[in-house]
Amino acid sequence: MVVGRQCVALSLLALQVFSTRVQKMLQQGDVKSYLMDCNEEAVNFAQTCICESTKAFVRCFAPVSIIVALVVASQLVLSQRVFYAMIRSGVLIDFKNLSPIKDPLFWWVLLNGVLAISHFVFHMLVAEQMHIGKDNLENVIASLKQDMLFFGLPAILYVVFLYLSYDVEWLLLPLNKFWEEDPEWAHKTSSEMAFVQEWVASLAVLHDPVSLQDVADSIALQSKERRDEDRLHHSTSFLQRHFSSSRLTAWVPAQRLQKLKERLQSREIAPAGPPPRKYFVERAWIARLMTNAQLVAQDRKCKSFYIAWLVWMILTSLICLAAVGLLIMQLKNDIEDIISGQREEYVCIAVIGANVIIMIIVSYYYVVDLLFP
Repeated sequence: MVVGRQCVALSLLALQVFSTRVQKMLQQGDVKSYLMDCNEEAVNFAQTCICESTKAFVRCFAPVSIIVALVVASQLVLSQRVFYAMIRSGVLIDFKNLSPIKDPLFWWVLLNGVLAISHFVFHMLVAEQMHIGKDNLENVIASLKQDMLFFGLPAILYVVFLYLSYDVEWLLLPLNKFWEEDPEWAHKTSSEMAFVQEWVASLAVLHDPVSLQDVADSIALQSKERRDEDRLHHSTSFLQRHFSSSRLTAWVPAQRLQKLKERLQSREIAPAGPPPRKYFVERAWIARLMTNAQLVAQDRKCKSFYIAWLVWMILTSLICLAAVGLLIMQLKNDIEDIISGQREEYVCIAVIGANVIIMIIVSYYYVVDLLFP
């Protein structure tokens, strides 16, 4: 449902941007594009560069957004899969609340969206300077407002849907639904359930797993070890703070105090905290955990998920390839325009080329992290 809403919004955007080109390819006549004609004879060179650069962002927005939507959607699929698989095995994972404000991919989409919408705003501002009759000016502005609505509304809706997609837990099973199906089983499972934070679960190491229960046991064991380390760390810090106080030395003999200090200093206790990030995609650790080769070979449910996940990754990889290819074709057209003498197309090549490079990098890490974790 989340992916579907985003795809509908992006499909509307792609149709608005590329429908004219498709119609020309199908020889259905020359249809006037709703984008501004960046003619240097109508406006000055600086305004032409602004027009071309913002037009390039309009063309980049939908392909860029498709790739980011697939990355976020794939993390949702993985999160839901591991949540339901683990809760049936007695482990409740507390997912980290990912903030889109801290995600560079979200800002990448937002930047493209804002600059794309600015193309229509700029067109309305310079419409009076262009060679347009006074009688047609109102019609032109009305048409621009309509185009802004067709592009701006889907773009805003997509950004809102993308923002909401970062919160995994609001899409998960409510507590009343968990108890509704089998209250007796839910009561027994809840009383024995291990509560594990996501960063602890991401450290789980599988030793010859044969079922999902083995994965859950490994995560629960990892959580217990971390809690023990945390208690030891806090107690050690407490004693170290009090060893330096004069009040403690007043009732602890000096020889005894020295022996305790030596014992504490000899212990190697790692401070508690989240592990360093190892993947470009935040939740790629779930793909590593759930697509373990031995687990897939032994567990029927894991095998079914692995096949579905493999199909999903192949399809989304092809979509990413198509999105990159669409902009590469646009680059080819812009290079041909430069050869024909249109200097302002250099700006388009810079904008589209930068986006293509970022898209290739993101797509590469997306495939490597989630298909070959």
